[in-house]
Amino acid sequence: MSRKPSSIPNKIFTKLKMVIVIALKKIRSVHKQYVLKKLRESEPVFILGVQKSGTTAIAALLAEATNLPATLDITRAINRPGAKLLRRYGVEGFDDFVYRYRREFFRKIVKEPGLTFDYEDLKVFFPKARFVMIMREPKDNVRSILNRLKVPGNLKWLEPEEWPELKKSPAWRINFDSSWLGHWPESYVDSLAYRWRLSAEIYFSKPDEFILIKYEDFLSDKKGVVEGLARELGFDVVSDISGKVDNQYQRKGARVADYDAYFGENIACISKQCDDFAARLGY
Repeated sequence: MSRKPSSIPNKIFTKLKMVIVIALKKIRSVHKQYVLKKLRESEPVFILGVQKSGTTAIAALLAEATNLPATLDITRAINRPGAKLLRRYGVEGFDDFVYRYRREFFRKIVKEPGLTFDYEDLKVFFPKARFVMIMREPKDNVRSILNRLKVPGNLKWLEPEEWPELKKSPAWRINFDSSWLGHWPESYVDSLAYRWRLSAEIYFSKPDEFILIKYEDFLSDKKGVVEGLARELGFDVVSDISGKVDNQYQRKGARVADYDAYFGENIACISKQCDDFAARLGY
């Protein structure tokens, strides 16, 4: 008679596998706590502001002028745009997010528009951090976003599948829906205008905690504004950026002479959301 193969080796293998899994979890937990402790002790500078407000150019030139390492967008997070919703509803902790993208957070200068609405969490997690808020005239800001995505400004609603730039970018599609931020939009332009308003509310809620830079001031004197920002942050200016101030860090959009014609009825959404804070900013 043939004998049944013993099941003992399989039991040993299963138990060994469980032991390894548990050990790896413990190692990861210890490593996570070590990394998060180091990050909490760091002194990063966060460059905040909604997309297409000049954050990339200013952060990149600041890094060039000071020779300090910079993160220009947490690009690895672009493939996980749903993480914003997970953090918003408490499914994923902010510490989990920071640990996942620890490499980007360890750099001295961190530019990431998506973190603008996480300001309170950033302030708690990084008690030694400093913050820069970049603001741009709201109609021009929204127009620049729409140009970037090759989308018109005068429609009521968009079907993302019909617009190639939106179709290939889930991250941008989330920006066109402000409902997850607690605002039910009247149109996609209203969503973008509401995001601008939120960034202004964040700044004006605690203006002493930010260094404010208006994009228009930057355009009029790029070298002076960047070097002034560096000195205000206590950084040494070690490189001349004169030859780099006109580098195009993102695709340039088309200027608009008549915003009423460009936005159509959507101009009312921008006015409703932004006029009060725009006036306080001198726009």
